[in-house]
Amino acid sequence: MHIAFNFHYTHSNGLFERLLTRLQFLSPLPLSLHRNGADFRVEVSADQAELEAVATLVSSLIPQSLFLQNYSIEEIESLSEIDEMIQEDVSYEVPYCPECQTALIETLNPFAECHVCGFSDVTLTMNELQNFTELSAETNEMFFTRLADRLLETGELTLPTFNGLRNFSLLSHSKRTNNAILFCNPINISDDFVITSGELEALMMVEKPVVRLKPKLKFRSKYTLNEPFYPLFFADDKVTLALCETLKRRGVDAIFCDNFSTLRVASSLEEHVVVKAGRDLLPWKHPLVLESASFCRYNSIEAFGNHDGLEVNSKVSKAKSPYIHYVANHHSKNSIHFEPSHAALRSIVLEQNLEGASLCGIYLSRENPSQICSYSPKIGYTSMVQFSDEKLFQPKQMLDAIAQMDESGLRLIENFQKSLPELYQSVEELRFSEDENISMIARLWAMAAVFIGLYKKDNALKACETLEATAIEFSGKSGPRIDYKILSTNEGYTLDARLSIRSAISFKLAGVDEYLLSFGFIDSLADFIAQQVENADANIGISGVTMSGTLFENRQLLMRTDNALSANYPLYKNRRLGLDGANVALGAITLGSE
Repeated sequence: MHIAFNFHYTHSNGLFERLLTRLQFLSPLPLSLHRNGADFRVEVSADQAELEAVATLVSSLIPQSLFLQNYSIEEIESLSEIDEMIQEDVSYEVPYCPECQTALIETLNPFAECHVCGFSDVTLTMNELQNFTELSAETNEMFFTRLADRLLETGELTLPTFNGLRNFSLLSHSKRTNNAILFCNPINISDDFVITSGELEALMMVEKPVVRLKPKLKFRSKYTLNEPFYPLFFADDKVTLALCETLKRRGVDAIFCDNFSTLRVASSLEEHVVVKAGRDLLPWKHPLVLESASFCRYNSIEAFGNHDGLEVNSKVSKAKSPYIHYVANHHSKNSIHFEPSHAALRSIVLEQNLEGASLCGIYLSRENPSQICSYSPKIGYTSMVQFSDEKLFQPKQMLDAIAQMDESGLRLIENFQKSLPELYQSVEELRFSEDENISMIARLWAMAAVFIGLYKKDNALKACETLEATAIEFSGKSGPRIDYKILSTNEGYTLDARLSIRSAISFKLAGVDEYLLSFGFIDSLADFIAQQVENADANIGISGVTMSGTLFENRQLLMRTDNALSANYPLYKNRRLGLDGANVALGAITLGSE
């Protein structure tokens, strides 16, 4: 009997070659390894019992990965003639492979070498850990037990790891901001956080990304956690894993940790999308040739391209010859300007080989100007809806704008003031800080949180997240219809934010609860997007829809938009690059090559 294990792995980091080579070494049966681009294949011939043993070995060694798109087992008639896989000389590290994780939990030895995980440029030994912490111990288990005791006694701990120097602290002790929560005991995570099975699966990926989660009320109250969401991750290097394992044995489920990975993902409908690129994604290269050297820096990520191809990284090596400098059109610099939504769409075209396709692009960012646009080879880019309403800057401006719309708008505001005087006063007096970098679509959700009565401070981004966090608690299938409608202006078609907030006030006066109303803003936006996609299809005959921007980190928006569109259109998202930042930088330098 002959069978084949098939894997489609989209990262060119060399990890899968090393995993399969390790599998070949450990297998009691001879394995035939093959590769064709991103497709890997393992073939083996044996009887039923022996094949089951190989399948068990494969399942224990091949980890879940953000880049393992699909895998399957099939029976084949015979083994392929070519029995060797070409190996690439690629240096790449993952936090730890499944084999190392199992061994470390048993031994608490984080220094064992592994040819699958790779080797860190930062050498670290037990002697160095003991010297830094001034703790001595005869065994690894004794050392990490003493580290855990120190953390439990003092509330804080600083420790060198393979990911650099880290500060750990108990949830009940830390006063720091911008810390992530390091969860030590995955079994208990659903007791403390609002989490889906997809988000838990993402946290367990071999890349160990960060996922944004909302603490449950009991857990939040126990540790006085005041943020709407917290970035949360599992141990992402072997020193941190050894500490987490020791804390788990002492009954500690979670602690604060700084210096965490920028690799951030979201999950919905059994799909994982990269929200923000991290060390596991960059550098990224593409063979597309540019006639003129071009450079763009966007959200701290750089992209450069010339006759040698394209590169995206935190810092790229630019050629000494002159190059074209691209700058987003909302920045006033003497450079060639571009629209971020167009660049985001273009990056997906490059990643998924969609050259020449007519597409509708949805770009919804928390931080950057957002837009719904379309592209066709004959017409080029067309802006359909811009999210840029000056009435969204302050709540008092919105109150006045609604009152000045018409007579019914004036009556609504008067009724709002009469029926809910305390809420009206807080809305009228609240003023968002003007120093924040927040997009207008995110500001709309922030404004909604204020008018619903969820938020009373000056941080618009926190207000937006408060609305999102409240909506996550709603478990129904649909919310009240919030008006998302466009308004024709001298600058094109923009979303009329007055109507959205006006409908929110009406529902609030009707007694609709805050959970249902919050979800309504997300649910209705997904329906509005679907309507705009249909308009694009009617105008240019699109062959698919691209989705990008950090607002899609909201799993409800991601899920609802997928559900609203996927029955009629193929949906495309960035695979190797994040939803915002690196993708925009890459797309910007290639807009002129279409």
